[in-house]
Amino acid sequence: MKLNDASFTPLYSQLKQVIKEEIIRGTYLPGQQLPSESVFCEKYGVSRITARRAITDLVKEGVLQSLQGKGTFVKEAKVRRELISVGGFTESTMESGKTPSSHILSNTVISPDEHLISVFKLDPDDELLNLHRLLLIDNEPFIIETSYYPLKFLPKLEQFIGEKTSTYKILKEKYNIEITRSEKTMDVVTATDYEAKLFRCDVSTPLYLIEKTAFDQYKRPIHLSKSLFVTSKVTFTFTVENEVKTTKKEDN
Repeated sequence: MKLNDASFTPLYSQLKQVIKEEIIRGTYLPGQQLPSESVFCEKYGVSRITARRAITDLVKEGVLQSLQGKGTFVKEAKVRRELISVGGFTESTMESGKTPSSHILSNTVISPDEHLISVFKLDPDDELLNLHRLLLIDNEPFIIETSYYPLKFLPKLEQFIGEKTSTYKILKEKYNIEITRSEKTMDVVTATDYEAKLFRCDVSTPLYLIEKTAFDQYKRPIHLSKSLFVTSKVTFTFTVENEVKTTKKEDN
């Protein structure tokens, strides 16, 4: 299909629109590499300068992503997450209209170190569940999560954990525990070989590290987690509301 060189719309703008439409139709999928400039030149009858201008503009607009030495790729749409939400992964993902799933990498009972004893107010001989999972959205890796749960309050929790069950749902249904508050910190780290393989990304790719301590309705710390996210796949949002105080006027 050749572009209309008689149009008042510049050829590079026409090519930009064609590429956008191809992305919408699914010809080029998120994360997929775009064909080379020469392919666009031949397919649409434009010069290399025109093809390069169209692609460069789409990179600037955030539609495409250029990776040095690798090529140009369709930029993946970011998932929005409310950073101060107390909800679990399954619930938050389903609310966004997407499909959550998980792959359990390890599910072991461990003895606490000094840090975990301090966080959960444990005795040295108390035990914890150490749960290591890869969490996915629409079958795409999204979070690498390492979690700790005190078995002192959640006996035999390791027996109820499954790949198709929400952990927070288990806490509510099996132990009558609800998460009512959480404290989080955020940092940026880079992917190791191990993390890069799970995320299918390059080593040293920037990752968000979210550390969370969750508390139940009795104000007990019930869940400690460290979660890694690829920075290009998620946008964290904050919702802050000011409390407006009103003064009731007395009748005269």
